[in-house]
Amino acid sequence: MRKMFAVAVLAAAVARTSAAQSCSIASTAATPAPCTVTSTHSLTMPSLLSLTMAGFTSGTSMTLNAPADISDFSSGNTIQVATTGPTFTVKANRAYKVQISAAAANFSTATTYSKPAADIAWSTSAVGTFAALSTTAADVDAGGATAGSTSVGLFYKTTYRLLSDVPGAYSLDVKFTLVAP
Repeated sequence: MRKMFAVAVLAAAVARTSAAQSCSIASTAATPAPCTVTSTHSLTMPSLLSLTMAGFTSGTSMTLNAPADISDFSSGNTIQVATTGPTFTVKANRAYKVQISAAAANFSTATTYSKPAADIAWSTSAVGTFAALSTTAADVDAGGATAGSTSVGLFYKTTYRLLSDVPGAYSLDVKFTLVAP
């Protein structure tokens, strides 16, 4: 057993010595030649990304505007009501995408009615093209390395159906995801 221990200690000492470099100067010259030891240094730069959101109604909650009166349905049984949503900025040392998705296919509610998440449509322009919210992530914005992207605002249009939306409180988690493609 002692012999194996001695061999292991000797092997470790040899391994340490073989990795070491040395340099020495033995000269009688007034300015001897320099002696240099070169070492390779390495590092790994991580992907650094930050998503900052603001403009929620309260904390991280967003209250969507709703019809105020039955007269809001004067042009039909289905209407869309606009809500100005939150804004976001990104800091990143690489390319990025910001995505939006619903955490569930339907709003949660105390009623038996299942209001679909797709009743919320989103856009980055109040007068732009709106896309229905889905459980599949959709790209909202993309960019390259930035010390702080331009603030991007979201806009919503919520569909309300007079004859099928049951009165009550509804909630739906909406996910904003920052990804490094």
